[in-house]
Amino acid sequence: MNKHYLALLLCLAPLPALAHVRWFVPVGTDLPAMSLPSDWLAVLLVSGALIFMASVLVVARIAAQSDALSRITFSPWNSKHHLEWYLLFLLVNLVFIHNLLEGEFLGPHFFVMPDVMMIGVVLQALVLILSVVSLLLTGVVLLVIALCGVVVFSFESGIDYFFEVAALGLAYILVSTRINALDRICFARYELTRFADLAPTILRLGLGLQLITLAIHNKLYEPAATYFFLTEHPYYNFPQFLGWADFTHLHFALAAGVFEAAFGVMLMLGLATRYVLLVVSFFFISTGIISGLEEVMGHLPIFGVIAVLFVAGDRRSLDTNEAETLAPSPA
Repeated sequence: MNKHYLALLLCLAPLPALAHVRWFVPVGTDLPAMSLPSDWLAVLLVSGALIFMASVLVVARIAAQSDALSRITFSPWNSKHHLEWYLLFLLVNLVFIHNLLEGEFLGPHFFVMPDVMMIGVVLQALVLILSVVSLLLTGVVLLVIALCGVVVFSFESGIDYFFEVAALGLAYILVSTRINALDRICFARYELTRFADLAPTILRLGLGLQLITLAIHNKLYEPAATYFFLTEHPYYNFPQFLGWADFTHLHFALAAGVFEAAFGVMLMLGLATRYVLLVVSFFFISTGIISGLEEVMGHLPIFGVIAVLFVAGDRRSLDTNEAETLAPSPA
């Protein structure tokens, strides 16, 4: 039994490799209808995700009781030169360069009809060109890409990217006049600098929504996609690979779905964000090592978002803690 629990812990490491599991499922694959398991092991997996969510609440509560821990957990870091934002811009551009070189739109599984493929090429090229001129205009193009993904091209594929790309577009627009000199000159009358501090919140909500969407769409609603992936790459299912035959591919799909959804929910709540990001980063880094360049390349924008959120901290939790500290004690 101890061996089984060890295998269960090991299986958690590659969960985010399945974040965009459809990258590894050939376009047009006929996926059969499958149901997730509902046995004692399924209950254990769901309980594990709930325990993680509870741990976030505990970390946030403990950190709020200590000034030192509060600064580590919640306080924004000083970043006068906006290096974290430039890292995000660089990583986003690298993804679009890769897509153009590989003839892809957003991801390797994204099916685009030949008659509209040129739209995808032009939009991705515009991101690269405009990013060296205007962040605001780049953000507008990113919003157009997010909308085209679900409206013009393929809703089934586009929904796997919509919230992430839309959040990037809005964040670009909000920080444009703070970071880009030309945007300050051309768009100063819109006073966007007043809203620049909202950009990390937009990114946090967008990443959280995207993780929840991927969990539901690729694992919980249609577990056959994950099942197909694991059939082709069985070593990702560590428990079964180590001899635990009862831990099926569908159990792994359930584990990936509930934990990914838990990550998304806790990111959206904004409690102990840095703690959640550390856990998410560990998973994405471990799967990048296992899966190779394609996995790393596809998730580069997420690493950029994580960098921005790490620097931004958790302002809401910090403000709440300060308010409690400054509040007059009852007579």
